[in-house]
Amino acid sequence: MLAEERRFQIREILAAQRTVTAIDLCERLKVTPATIRRDLAVLEQEGVLVRSHGGAVSRMSSTNFQPSYDALLRSNNEEKRDIARAAESFVLDGDTIFLEGSTTVFELARRLAHRQRLTVVTNSPTIVCELQRSPGVTVLCTGGDLQKDTFYLSGEWAQRALSEIRLDKAILGVSAIDPEYGVSTASHAEAQIKKMVMKAARTRIALADHGKFGKQSFAYVGPATDLNILITDTGTTPKHLKELKDLGIQVVVAEPSSTPAKARIHAHSNKKN
Repeated sequence: MLAEERRFQIREILAAQRTVTAIDLCERLKVTPATIRRDLAVLEQEGVLVRSHGGAVSRMSSTNFQPSYDALLRSNNEEKRDIARAAESFVLDGDTIFLEGSTTVFELARRLAHRQRLTVVTNSPTIVCELQRSPGVTVLCTGGDLQKDTFYLSGEWAQRALSEIRLDKAILGVSAIDPEYGVSTASHAEAQIKKMVMKAARTRIALADHGKFGKQSFAYVGPATDLNILITDTGTTPKHLKELKDLGIQVVVAEPSSTPAKARIHAHSNKKN
């Protein structure tokens, strides 16, 4: 694991629980105490935390923590690829879909480059670049204001484009999902895009690795029941899976690539699907 990815995971842990011990970090990240001490020293210099005896205390707000796009690209890579592999089966040739500017959705875009008669609407410059040479894929970009840290197009121009279209499927990344509170994100601009995309689509599919569950972030997107399908990895706790299943959401757990069965479906489709 690269140092940047490891420090990103420490940020996520602190965003979720505010305090952490060095022993706990060593066990969770599988590194030595000396490595953790160096990581905590770097993060303290960046203003992320305050070191205490035996651990650290967060200086971040848990509701508005927004990691950079580069940091997200390096986090939970295997899980994202597993989720993308499972999500691919929900996209049919001939569909008109929206691919949101998240790193997990980008992994899915890579797998769709060979498709035929597929129309992709996106607010992600990286997805536009990824699909630009795909002869069977028509790519439409929303335009809008570029959020440089997250490489995400939003704002009035993007919203205007989304208000004038209808989609077969919307495939979204999720920053935080809590079965009771719903879906939320660190950015108000991102929340507005998610709301408009879900309104425009007949089927809403969320991709979320295990680190996104049981959390609440700054900007509210909507209730979890706005989603028809949620695809996650095997690290997500059974408790969260059951809570979402009980809401009528189709939950798909993507198996690691070494496992023959690609995914297990834990619930039937939502009636809105």
